[in-house]
Amino acid sequence: MDELDLRIVAALQVDGTLTKAELAEAVGSTPSTCLRRVAELRRTGVLKACVYLADPTKLGRSIRAVITVTTRNHTKDVRLSFASRISGEPAITQAFGVTGDQDAVLIGHFGDMEEYQALCDRLFDSDPDVVRYTTLFAVETYKETTKITPP
Repeated sequence: MDELDLRIVAALQVDGTLTKAELAEAVGSTPSTCLRRVAELRRTGVLKACVYLADPTKLGRSIRAVITVTTRNHTKDVRLSFASRISGEPAITQAFGVTGDQDAVLIGHFGDMEEYQALCDRLFDSDPDVVRYTTLFAVETYKETTKITPP
């Protein structure tokens, strides 16, 4: 990737709806070059998707939670089973297997505490491999972005 590719990626991370002409103006190139570069960035997986980001509050999911999970067993089968169950949960928007004292970190957006509790009952309380889970509820947002800046 060269400097132009990096400028294209940066611009599209701010506004994925830019036309090729608008993108070309923003990055100092031509629309045909931008069209070709974006196609290549998509083909190689640098650009994964073009999506709109929704406001969780306006969609009735104003309770944001960070949930850490500790499991008893760290086998591949247990991890895959847990990941599979999480993938089917609409309230969970991000899920990571992590190193350290916890085994997973989940980010969720909930409509109310009843929805949160039902998820905990379903995912954690009924799973014999889950030893402990801890939930932190976000009360303020200091930074929230999906933009990735290369080193």
